[in-house]
Amino acid sequence: MSSANKQQKRATRAKAKAKQNRTQRAAAPVELDPNDERIDFESVDLTELFMEMSEAAKISQQAMCLAFLEHPLLALVLVQEGEETATDFIIGALIEYRQWAHEEDEATAMAWIESPAFQADYVAASKILAPQTP
Repeated sequence: MSSANKQQKRATRAKAKAKQNRTQRAAAPVELDPNDERIDFESVDLTELFMEMSEAAKISQQAMCLAFLEHPLLALVLVQEGEETATDFIIGALIEYRQWAHEEDEATAMAWIESPAFQADYVAASKILAPQTP
């Protein structure tokens, strides 16, 4: 696991990126090259993922984290964008989920992500999936 300072820097960067992404989505529509098979993650509708996470959250926070981490979109982000951008995407998506599911502001959502309880559940879910990863 990364140091607290590195996690804080990533979280701050992801928070800024999530805000930028929301602003860009609200602006003019994005034109994609029809020959580019890559997904434009800034315009992806995450509602389906959020609904899966919300259902899993009824079981436990760890189950919600597991539903999030198992979603094929995350693997695609990692493959197409690399680890650092994937981390930014993950934090941004978690902030958006919290805003969607609980109508929290960005600071409250970030505090939830940084909470020891969430961190423990997220790491536990990651460890469950680790043996399954090729």
